[in-house]
Amino acid sequence: MQYDYGRCEGARAIPDTFYPIEKLREFTHIGVVKTYAKDSNVILPGGKDYMLVYVLSGRISLNLMTEDGRERVIYFSGENGILGRLYKMENDNDAYAVAIEDSKVCLFFEEHLRIIFRQDEDMIFEVLRNCLSKVSYYMRQTIERDFYNPTIRILRLLHGLYLTNGISVGDSYEIRMDLSLQFISEITGAHYVTVSKVLKYLKEQKIIEKKKDKIIIHDLERLKELTHEKHIYKYIY
Repeated sequence: MQYDYGRCEGARAIPDTFYPIEKLREFTHIGVVKTYAKDSNVILPGGKDYMLVYVLSGRISLNLMTEDGRERVIYFSGENGILGRLYKMENDNDAYAVAIEDSKVCLFFEEHLRIIFRQDEDMIFEVLRNCLSKVSYYMRQTIERDFYNPTIRILRLLHGLYLTNGISVGDSYEIRMDLSLQFISEITGAHYVTVSKVLKYLKEQKIIEKKKDKIIIHDLERLKELTHEKHIYKYIY
């Protein structure tokens, strides 16, 4: 899965590689570079004292374990993305990160960041912008859940994916991502069964067709209209 953050950062549909910081590569000699095989733990619950994990290649998934033992994806970080914590928070013991591809990262501890910020003051604002882009995304997510029902949230996600990653193919548009029903459920907060029913309805209406590695939008205008349809659930359930 690749997210084109350059095309429409403000309309971000999924939490993937928030504001990449390419310039941080110039300072990897200051940090600690490590490689991780696919499915390896990069951050363990309760982790160590490093403040930032900078992704040089591959992809990392940051996850949270709930009190009842369930796991949820928080966000992904690809090339030039950062994750970790600037300061240890109360619930950090519940967070962990896994390499979902063979990955190479650079770990920065507090003393490393102090050196970097002294050498290049602009890096402070780069890191801050990365953090604020995450805050902005989750603020919008909170508003979405307060104002829109689960069905509309799914439709808005699909339309948002078109805005950020849609590719014109003939009379249709393709979103070339392998998005599982479970992942859509986690991103939207909608129940897995709701996601399945919405996608089934969209397929029956010849609006959207979900394949294993892509989503095909056959009727973009109708999809857009449905994101404003308050009673769409009546047709689905």
